[in-house]
Amino acid sequence: MLQLQPVPKVITFDCYGTLVRWHDAIRSAAHAILAGRLAESDAQDQSVALADRLRSAAVERQQRPPYCDYKSVLRSALAVALAEAGHTPKPEDEEMLLSTLSRIEPHPDVPGALGRLRERYRLAIISNTDDDLIAGTVAAIGVPIDFVITAEQARAYKPDHRLFLHAYATLGVTKEETVHVGMGQFTDLKVCYELGIRSVWIDRIGEPPNLDWPPHAKLNDLAGLPDMLSVA
Repeated sequence: MLQLQPVPKVITFDCYGTLVRWHDAIRSAAHAILAGRLAESDAQDQSVALADRLRSAAVERQQRPPYCDYKSVLRSALAVALAEAGHTPKPEDEEMLLSTLSRIEPHPDVPGALGRLRERYRLAIISNTDDDLIAGTVAAIGVPIDFVITAEQARAYKPDHRLFLHAYATLGVTKEETVHVGMGQFTDLKVCYELGIRSVWIDRIGEPPNLDWPPHAKLNDLAGLPDMLSVA
């Protein structure tokens, strides 16, 4: 059960997947990339696997030093995913991916929930991304976000503690004055568990829970979050 004492001053959110349709965007980009190489039925069939490998390769690259910007992470991950699928990467593939990910639409439940939360709390995003890449996506949410903290600013990717610690220094709060809301178990719940941050897991896709990093509360989307945080 989520405890609200001390009362949080800021609610922090993961962005990709939690607030916006990240998985759909990655699959759309993968399909568009494969459509230039394969028949439509084959592109459709293979796009999910390519998207899944692209995501996992990106996470793998984020965890390897030295730090590099997220656009470079995506380019490297795309090259790996395409090569493993038997395709030679092309410059237009990178352009398609970055263009698709430059503005991702929010989940339908997000604007209303954030609007209610904003009446009581400051809102912040903590995201494994670059400042310029996420800007269009934040704008698409349609609700003002007080702070957008990125891996580019901290030069570290979740679950590296440095990104969260940089966020709290920027926000001017302690971890006890926040609640973090995220979909990613490895990227978000892991660091929350390790640092003792109150967390709400948004399980949009019915994942099995990792018992090593239990959240304080779980929801299937953001619709119930304002009531959980006692917003009138």
